[in-house]
Amino acid sequence: MTARNDVARNFTAAARRGRGRASTYQVTDKTRFVVGGAPGSWRDVSIGTAVQVRWHRAGSQRVADIVGIMGK
Repeated sequence: MTARNDVARNFTAAARRGRGRASTYQVTDKTRFVVGGAPGSWRDVSIGTAVQVRWHRAGSQRVADIVGIMGK
């Protein structure tokens, strides 16, 4: 993850190992966070953390459904 915005509740993540471009994902109350198989929260997402995002498109936004937090 390369950027986090607490006010707008979104984050930006770069593609794996620099392949492709970075994408910004919106976080909602329905977004699930998972840390090593256990439930997590928005607080567990920090810059430099490797994440895997399952998302859907809502208009022009990418909305995160599940954020898997892998670690730094």
